Amino acid sequence: MKLKIGLIYGILGLFAFNGIAQGLVDTDLNNKKPHEVLIYPNPLVGEKFTVKTASNIIKVEVVNVIGKSINRTENDNFALQELPVYIGNCDKGIYLVKVTFDDKKSVIKKLLVK
Repeated sequence: MKLKIGLIYGILGLFAFNGIAQGLVDTDLNNKKPHEVLIYPNPLVGEKFTVKTASNIIKVEVVNVIGKSINRTENDNFALQELPVYIGNCDKGIYLVKVTFDDKKSVIKKLLVK
């Protein structure tokens, strides 16, 4: 039974990972936790992604898996809850996106660049 459930989740995860479920992403954060972060599109094909949250964003930093900073975007408008981030032509791979809020708390999310 556990194998069947694991297999189902694995298949569903593969579909979502390959972008088949991309249109099913819930972008409404009004009823979510204050520090919940949505990064889209993910996986990224291109040079720009968007960070959306219910809290005010101060800074977004993108680093690769070995810790090298790729981009740092700071927000001068503290009332901004959606921020586009341009990373240019990055190598394919996994990146970490650190989002810092106006209350100095931060969240780290994964971003896949194809």
